[in-house]
Amino acid sequence: MKLSIVENGKKRESAIDIARFAREIKKNSWKILLSGIVAGAIAWPLMSLMSSKYVSTATVLIKAQPDNVSPFQKVEGYDSTRNGYYETQTALMQSRVVLEQAIRTLKLDQNPAFNGEGAGIGATPENEQQRVDHALKTLMKDLTISNVRTTHLSTVSYESTSPQLAADVANGVAESFINYTLALKQQKTAKARDDNQQKLQELQQQMAQQKSALDGYLAKEGLLTFRGVDGFETEQMGIITNRLANATERRVAAESIYNEIRSGGGRAISLPSISNHAQIQDLRIALIQANSELSQLEKTYGPQYDKVIQARARISAIQAQTAMTLREQEAGLRQNYEAALADERNYQKQLEEQKANFQKLSMKRDGYNDLKLALDKTEEMYKMAYQRTQELALPGSYSDADAEIYDPAVPAALPAKPNKPLLMLMIVLLVMLFYTMYIMVKTATDKSVNTLSQMQKRLNLLPLGEIRRFKGVGGRSKIRDLIASDPLNADIIHSMRTQIMLNSHPLQVIAVTSAEGGEGRTLLANLLANSFSFDQKTLLIDMDFFNSDGLSGELGSPKAPGVAEVLRGDSATDNVLVKMSENLDFLPRGNTPVSALLLLSPERLKPLIDSLRGRYQRIIVDVAAVNQSQEVQLVSQVTDGLIFVLKAGLNAADTIGPAIEKATNDHNVIIGGVLNQVVDKNLESKEGLRSLNYHTHELMNNTGQA
Repeated sequence: MKLSIVENGKKRESAIDIARFAREIKKNSWKILLSGIVAGAIAWPLMSLMSSKYVSTATVLIKAQPDNVSPFQKVEGYDSTRNGYYETQTALMQSRVVLEQAIRTLKLDQNPAFNGEGAGIGATPENEQQRVDHALKTLMKDLTISNVRTTHLSTVSYESTSPQLAADVANGVAESFINYTLALKQQKTAKARDDNQQKLQELQQQMAQQKSALDGYLAKEGLLTFRGVDGFETEQMGIITNRLANATERRVAAESIYNEIRSGGGRAISLPSISNHAQIQDLRIALIQANSELSQLEKTYGPQYDKVIQARARISAIQAQTAMTLREQEAGLRQNYEAALADERNYQKQLEEQKANFQKLSMKRDGYNDLKLALDKTEEMYKMAYQRTQELALPGSYSDADAEIYDPAVPAALPAKPNKPLLMLMIVLLVMLFYTMYIMVKTATDKSVNTLSQMQKRLNLLPLGEIRRFKGVGGRSKIRDLIASDPLNADIIHSMRTQIMLNSHPLQVIAVTSAEGGEGRTLLANLLANSFSFDQKTLLIDMDFFNSDGLSGELGSPKAPGVAEVLRGDSATDNVLVKMSENLDFLPRGNTPVSALLLLSPERLKPLIDSLRGRYQRIIVDVAAVNQSQEVQLVSQVTDGLIFVLKAGLNAADTIGPAIEKATNDHNVIIGGVLNQVVDKNLESKEGLRSLNYHTHELMNNTGQA
């Protein structure tokens, strides 16, 4: 069976292993704790040298509208509903002009801590502004001005080593802002008052000129100002109009009565205007009485009786008197009508004359109105200016400020910073955190293979076993003897033998290689051959033509004939075999004057391996490292499997992976990997841990006895 890492999708470690980080952190927890203790020990003396800083804060209320202390309109108003009004006031509070005023008020320019005298700036008058500038820079470093969100409040905070100075500066800046804005308002009010006084004088002169021009116009045109320039004419026209109306009414009434009498005939006496006359009423009553008396006399004496005749004569006299009275009444009504008509005509004539005069007056009135309108406007402006001048004069020098200190700053009882316990805790925690991050970064970037589990995850190699690092033991032969002579150490190799025997593939010929030289493949090949030789006919072959200090130098002579001579046909196999034990033979490397890549061609190597398969149950081949030579690619074509040896922590998985793939080259089965020189703390196999525990126990017992 032939396998490829790429084609069969062998997955190396690509996901983040959280447990790996947790293990590293737990393993180095004492270092993390120690780093925090060391950081605290170093930081505490330094923090003791730090001076305490006190912070005092003054709260300023920015008014939403001016105080209602005066009914008069202010010169400078503001609209607090405009967007950004309160932010603008807060920004103005930290303007240069306000801070300079605070510096001069608090005499900070005379304070060496502010004015820069320590920096070489003298106290000469020409350097006064320079001292103020230096004090301003010093002040702004520790000054904080901000507005409280969604309120009309702003806070002025100052940080200083002196609590009293911190309170004084915070209050001083707030008061300087209030005083500066108040002074600006007072200046504007005074300027407005002076401007209005000058305007009043100009308006007075203008009014005098306009009045003189108006009087001259009235005299020139002969106009009266009775209820206006046309008041007299209007009054006259009104009187005439009323009189004409009355005359017309009288004429109409007289004409109506006169016409009724003229058209009434014998019925005139029945008209109300005639019948209501007192003389007519008396005559009618007398006529009624005379007719009643005549009727009584005629019934009593007859028609020819003298009294009857007298009564008839009296009736005739009454009727004649009545007729004469009616004629007189008619004449009187006619005269009354004619008089009313004459009055009406007279008033009509007067009205026409008045209309003509009024029309002539209209042109003069327009000229007068123009002059009067100009005078009225000037007087109106004068009144407004006079009123505004009086309003500005009444308050005097008073003007309400746009802000006030709502909560003055007081000296702080405790320092605001540094909070030494908290700072110490933060330093310790930060150092511990950075060290933890260092461990995590180191773990994340560490691609080396130190344990069997890492080998399986990062290289997808089946872990066959591990060989622990033996401290104080030097040389490959000593390590081999130490492992072979101790049953617990030998179990490490025997467990690998067991896994190879239980493999589902027939693994008769096994090659042992590594990514780089010096990783322990020669040691493993020797130990595996000894393990298999316990009950199997085993052959150990040295095919490492790249390294001169391999098996041939350890088990025989480097110059002894071997594989090279057999492949060239210069010697038979039996002539170069070295008997190591009853079941173990060794085939040295031999000597070759040509390149091993030419010598190990499949045409030469395959017949040799096939002949050896019939003589041995197990053949172990030691091959040069993959990154040293290409010999392993040639040898792997005639072997059944390949064991990779890795030295713990030597190379990264990114380096070992390509070497494994290069060794297989689609022609061999990767049996698994063996991790060499594993430190005690990284041992994971049961055999490795058992060997470690046993030897630790023996060491402790021997030390106690000594």
